[in-house]
Amino acid sequence: MPVKVVFFNVGQGDCTLMTFFRPGAAKAHAAVLLDCGSTKAVAPRPAAGALPTGTAKDRMVAHLKQKIDDYLQNLETPGVLDYVLISHPDQDHFNLLKDVLIDPITRKLRYTLNNVWYALMPLDYKEGQKKDPFMETLLTNWASLTSAGGHRVVNAPQVKPSQPDPEPLFPEDPAAPNLYLLDGGAFLLSGPNAANYQSAPKETIANLSSLVFALVGVRDSKGLRQKVLLMADALQDNEEVLIDIDDNPTYPDRWCRREKNLWLKVGHHGSKTSTSKKWLEHTTPDGLFISTGPLAFGGKSATCTESNVNRRMLVEWEAVRTAQGIPAPKVTGRKQWGYGYQDDVPPNALPWPFRFHDASGRGIFSTFAGEPAPATGGEWTGVDWHLWIDRAGAGTYDLWYE
Repeated sequence: MPVKVVFFNVGQGDCTLMTFFRPGAAKAHAAVLLDCGSTKAVAPRPAAGALPTGTAKDRMVAHLKQKIDDYLQNLETPGVLDYVLISHPDQDHFNLLKDVLIDPITRKLRYTLNNVWYALMPLDYKEGQKKDPFMETLLTNWASLTSAGGHRVVNAPQVKPSQPDPEPLFPEDPAAPNLYLLDGGAFLLSGPNAANYQSAPKETIANLSSLVFALVGVRDSKGLRQKVLLMADALQDNEEVLIDIDDNPTYPDRWCRREKNLWLKVGHHGSKTSTSKKWLEHTTPDGLFISTGPLAFGGKSATCTESNVNRRMLVEWEAVRTAQGIPAPKVTGRKQWGYGYQDDVPPNALPWPFRFHDASGRGIFSTFAGEPAPATGGEWTGVDWHLWIDRAGAGTYDLWYE
């Protein structure tokens, strides 16, 4: 049973849609939206059919809405999201939800939301919202969003704290893929080492609270499954917790270890705070997906930088791939797309310039790209990455960008 995963370009932000198909079915029977936010927009590539005019945000939001509309209208039950998952209260993970979910005229829901899961507390979702109460309404007064056509939040939104056992989103069936909520960061904030985080900045607390998910495919003829790890803004401390759970002999499964293929949506947009060498050695991924954009925090550095991505993470990952004999992933139909990063190494001075890297053969997939090349005066643009697991049978995959 295949699952299509779309990592949407939202600039500096995160937005992932998963649709689940029965074997041979033309329409998906279930859909999950994980995060939907942006801090600094990046327009979609003109070749992707985006609007030709308007601000980068106008074009990005219009593209995002059109694509999600198309996917949800092609469901067996059109216009229904089985889950809306909000990983944590950083605005670049939730502040586009209103644009996607709400009709701007009626101010009511455009889809039916069967379930809404979120981290921390409703009042934490105020970053960047100014006077807009949408997130508070969604999480505490959801009935007021019911549309005249019957679109509504079916089940009361749930805050999801840390838990020792992975929780499946759908009834467990060995013949079907599933999405599992893994241990969240609440363990770090309430467990035996909680005192270590009492003086941590608010943003660090939010990132540590990230809900982490594992998409697990169907076993192939050798009993092996594909996996997609979706890390939100989880930090290296979260990775340590997940490694400890995997290494605990009382647990029968190893959720974060590679079996057939493992695709890693890296934590915190490729920043230095996530994706440690130990985590790469533990997960041994086939490919790395990074959602990022040209936002320099505090006028200094973006998350995806030359020193961290090119000189640290990729070097460590290439060593893991070589040691494990993992081949470079294949991109369907065209060359592998490159990625944008901030060139923060000497002799560059602030503001550090953004660069474009042709990552052909290296297995790193970023929503941040350039067309035409920004170095020649063009505009930074973004791509949507599409990953289908088990598309032509258990253990297979297809990968491309638009």
